[in-house]
Amino acid sequence: MSADDYGILALDKAENLARGAALKWASGIFCRSDQLARLGHYRRRETQRNSSIQSRLKSAVQSYVEGVEQGVSQLRSSLTEVKEVQKSLREAQDIWKGSEELLTSLQPLRNLMTEHVQLTVVIQSLPYIYTVPEIICQTQSLINSQHFLEVHLHLRELESLRDDVLYRLQRVSPATESTNCTSNYNTDAAKLVQEFFAGVQELSEELGRTLFSLAHSAMSLASSDPTTLVSAVRIIEREENLDAAESRGPQRHPWKPPGRPKQWKNGFLQGLERGVCERLIGSSLEEEENINPTALAKHLKELQGRALEELRVTSSVLAPCFPPHYDVCRTVGMMCNRVISRHVRDILNFKLSHSALYQVLHWTIIVYPSEEMMGHPDVSPEVDLQELGPLISSKALEEQLNRYTRSVRTCLSQWIQKALEVEYMDWSREQEPDKDPEGMYMSSMLLLVMQMMAENIKLALVLGESLESRVKNAALHEMDNCLLWLREALVKYGIEHMKDRTIPKLYVPYLLATINGCTALSSSISYLQPDNPVSPVFKKAVPCLKTSLDKTQKKACHLLFDEIQIELQPLFLQIPSRPWLSGSDIMHRICEKVDNFSQYLSQAKAPMCQFLIIQMERMLVIEYVKGFMHNKMVCKSSGERIQMTERMSRDAEGLRVTLTRMGLEESTLCVPLILSLQEMFALKDPSLLCLEVSGLMTTYPDISDDHVLALLEVRGDVSRDLRHTVMNMMRQQALTLPEDYHPIFMSISVPAPASPFCLHPSSCA
Repeated sequence: MSADDYGILALDKAENLARGAALKWASGIFCRSDQLARLGHYRRRETQRNSSIQSRLKSAVQSYVEGVEQGVSQLRSSLTEVKEVQKSLREAQDIWKGSEELLTSLQPLRNLMTEHVQLTVVIQSLPYIYTVPEIICQTQSLINSQHFLEVHLHLRELESLRDDVLYRLQRVSPATESTNCTSNYNTDAAKLVQEFFAGVQELSEELGRTLFSLAHSAMSLASSDPTTLVSAVRIIEREENLDAAESRGPQRHPWKPPGRPKQWKNGFLQGLERGVCERLIGSSLEEEENINPTALAKHLKELQGRALEELRVTSSVLAPCFPPHYDVCRTVGMMCNRVISRHVRDILNFKLSHSALYQVLHWTIIVYPSEEMMGHPDVSPEVDLQELGPLISSKALEEQLNRYTRSVRTCLSQWIQKALEVEYMDWSREQEPDKDPEGMYMSSMLLLVMQMMAENIKLALVLGESLESRVKNAALHEMDNCLLWLREALVKYGIEHMKDRTIPKLYVPYLLATINGCTALSSSISYLQPDNPVSPVFKKAVPCLKTSLDKTQKKACHLLFDEIQIELQPLFLQIPSRPWLSGSDIMHRICEKVDNFSQYLSQAKAPMCQFLIIQMERMLVIEYVKGFMHNKMVCKSSGERIQMTERMSRDAEGLRVTLTRMGLEESTLCVPLILSLQEMFALKDPSLLCLEVSGLMTTYPDISDDHVLALLEVRGDVSRDLRHTVMNMMRQQALTLPEDYHPIFMSISVPAPASPFCLHPSSCA
């Protein structure tokens, strides 16, 4: 579609819109018939309005056309002028190219002009330059006599003269120079001027060093000669203002005054900090193989006093000598913090003993921020502890806490090993073990170990719960190791005793003392058990002390029963036997030995005393029943079976009485089991054995076929078929062990049956 078509469409659309608007207007005006009378009036008014609009449109179009004609005319004249300018520029460029050789010939004149300007500068400055050496000498004398304000006045005059000469020399070379000859000439002249004024720079540096040395002894100077210190501070302030003006001012020339910026304030504060360092640290500790904890404590105490005195003197004497914006009290407080922090880190880098390391940590964490030092009421208004921060970083503190924890563990390990060595030596003494107030044998070694651990944990708590948790974990591991080493020592003790049971003479009392020591420790081991199951320092699972302690006690109990068992076994080997069946005093002797041994068991503290009695009952019944499993006696008649029944009843009664004297209220294992086995021999009709064995299995579900066969063998009247029937019944009635059942027959061994007799080895092939 062409542009004309688009124009026609736009006109049609505009006409339609106009017609619609007119129709809408007319319908609003002539909505009633009486209004048609004014139709002529409306027609004339609209005709006049259209005429007015058309005239304004014509006027606007005419004005636009005239403006366009005028603009086109101006563009034509501008184009003509641009062409004339281009022509003039080309002519000027041709003239410039033709005069290059002439400009080169003027270079000697330019050099002469530069030299003339330099000589003019020198001539103008000669009256002042002649006086420079003299002023330098006078200024040097003033420095020696400490007239610092006059020194600085002379120094400023000399520096101003030097800078002015250098500035004038830099202005000689115009910006349009095209060669480097003049520039090099000015550089040489500037170097010559700087060499001449070299004494000024040396004078400035000497004055700076002198002022810095005054800052080093600012405390004593503020007390004895505050005027000198104030003069030094005023000079520092003037130089700082000059440095600031130089940095803020416009870059007027491509050079900077020599020695600027001087930054004397930084040097002054550094000198002040060096003085603070010397006054605080004094004679530092010398690194030795092991720093004496007493000397270290004295050193830290002196450092505490010197730091507090430094801050007090700063507030009362030094602060009035400085402008308020120096904030001297805060500044010196920060200096003290940095100095002490570096010193503490240096001390921690030494090889410190356990106690020395604790002293440093305690001083760093507790003493330093306390009211006895940086938090003192005389200091706290000017020094903000939050702004100072800790003496050592959190990472470094973490490392030192871990180091202390490892040191604690090492000390505990060494002490425990020595204690165990002493304890093991005591076991061989011919003197009875120590007794507690109740008269019980007692080994205090474990309690002493626990007491030492509690003291270390208490000290660690002073430095925070984090260290307490670490030390608890370390103590827990070492207590577990202690109990392990104690079990190993008990095993070694038992082996040595079995080689010759006459030594040591007090073997059993020392075992009881160890058992009682474990019992006394059991009430306090929960103190070591932490909530966190993993040690943050040693990265291993935390052991269960209760389990380890139970193992240790059980080991001592096992050795204890081994002793009585060795004495009783020769007697139990005679049960059953013909002499026993005929009424020998075997059980009487067993009960006597048990009564004698019970005197030792009464030395055990509750609840181990009752445990030992129960274990004694268990051991007696195991040894008693084991005799029926191992002996080859077979009843030859019903009379012998009746005798065996009566003998077993008397044995059960004798053991019941003995156990009652030991303190067992009721025998729930020994007597019932012997009486249950007695029923197997009391039966007159062997066919009822299945029923009896079934009842026995119900009461003791861990009884096996081998146990029953051994008992049937002793009875002597059970046929092979009946045995087979009993075995089948047992297999059909196999029971699972209840959860609360304590197996007994599993601890009773049965000898393996003998191999059948062979005429020749080949017949067994």
